[in-house]
This record gives sequence, C-alpha cells and structure tokens, in this order.
Amino acid sequence: MIAIACAAMLCGMLGPVIAHRRLVWQHALSHLRHRYAGTGLGVVWNVLHPLAMIVVYSVVFGAIMRPAAVPGVEGPFAYVLYLCAGFLPWMSLAESLTRGTTAFTDNAAYLKKLPVPEPVFVAQAAASASVGLAISFSLLLVLSLAAGLRPTMYWLLIPVPLLSMQVTGLGFGLLLGTLNAFFRDVSQMLTVALQVIMWTAPVVYLSDILPPGLRAVIAWHPLTPVLDATRGLFLLGQLPGGQTWLLLLAWPAVAVAVGSWVFNRLRREIRDVL
Repeated sequence: MIAIACAAMLCGMLGPVIAHRRLVWQHALSHLRHRYAGTGLGVVWNVLHPLAMIVVYSVVFGAIMRPAAVPGVEGPFAYVLYLCAGFLPWMSLAESLTRGTTAFTDNAAYLKKLPVPEPVFVAQAAASASVGLAISFSLLLVLSLAAGLRPTMYWLLIPVPLLSMQVTGLGFGLLLGTLNAFFRDVSQMLTVALQVIMWTAPVVYLSDILPPGLRAVIAWHPLTPVLDATRGLFLLGQLPGGQTWLLLLAWPAVAVAVGSWVFNRLRREIRDVL
C-alpha cells in the first residue's frame, strides 16, 4: 500500500512536469544563458567556473598538500578526483535545493497570472542544476583522463546515481518551496542546514576515517549512496552494492512522497499568500 501511495504521489508530481517538459528545459537553459549576462565571456563562465575549481583543487591537493590516500586509486591526483566526484554533485544538489526553496516566491508574478502547475517552477531549478552538473562532471571525466585514470564501461552508469540525487532534490525542493511560501524564514534556515548536510556526508572526507558506529549512521545520509555509487563507478570501475541501490531508489521516493504530500495539503493557498 505504501509503495502504491508513493507511486501515485510520484505520478501526481511528475505528471505536470512531464507535460510541461519543454517549458522546464527552456527556462533551465535560459537561466544558464542569463546567469552571467553582461559579462564579457557570457555562457562560457558555465564551463570556466567548474574548470577553475578543479584546477585549484588539483594544485592545492595534488602539488602542495598531501591528503590521505584513496583506497583503490593511485596517482598524485587520486584525492583530487575523489574530492571533485563528491563536491560537484553536492554543489548541484545545493543549487537545486536553494533555488527550489525560492521557486514560488521568485516566480510569484507568473504563478498569479499563468495557469502553470506549481511543481514546474521547482523542476526548472532542478533541471538547471542538472545541466550544470552534466557540464562540470563531463569536464572532470576529460581531466581525469589527463591525470591517468583509465575509463571503464561503468562510466556509462554514472548518470544513474546523479539522477537519483536530482529527483531527491526535486522532492525536497518542492517541500521547502511550499513551506517557504508561507514562512519566508525557511530559505534562511536552509543556508545553515546546507552546511550541516555537507559535513555530515562524505563529500570532502573518506568514510574510512570515521568510527564504525558513526560510519553506519552516515550510510543512511541521502548523499552517501549517491557519492559512494558515483565514486565507485568513476574511480574504481565497480558496481554499487545492493544496499546502495536500494537507497538510491528509496530516497527519491521518500523525498517526492513527503514533498508531494505537503504540497497537496497547502496547494490551494499558495498563490494567495504570494
């Protein structure tokens, strides 16, 4: 019964998004084009920003500092690749949650005038973050070849955990966006919460350094299965384990179910309070 209810909520949320998919992608691409409007290089900054970050990390952690060894990965840039494979998805999720939280308030004028379903605006934030992640991770793949990492067939599966993360961000973005329409402090509280979320997940550190008890707790963090699966496919050429696959399916379902439930309860009042 729970599975049926979650499936119904998923269809109810994604149905309008799929129906307006062209609008979603048009706005997502438009956001990327206009993010750096007025600058000399324009859309090129969408490539230069992640490229600059990867280069800086490579210099700092590859040439200056001596970070801990990454099990199964050799070379002076092993930790750099490990870090980027975690930090790039994290930045994308943080952007999706941040823009999803303010999706209704930022688009209040459109919501009051156009008969567009509310989840479409949250989906635009997630889609824009997804495109940005696709660009930055593609750069990472290319640079990893220059660093001596051998590509494997498992690289083709890297989008799977990243897609799971984006659907999770979409669900929680709908939840936060709904709450923020009524309580504007939610967007400010998210700024603090994002720091907690990042440092309680193995984004910048290796899970192996944690005590066994804490490691078992961190394993249930929404980001942990995403990062473990992505790094395993990317760096080690290994398929995720059964528990990781289960969590990659469970967290998006939970996020969408909770987000849809809260949204459906408050949907009729959202446009009135904006």
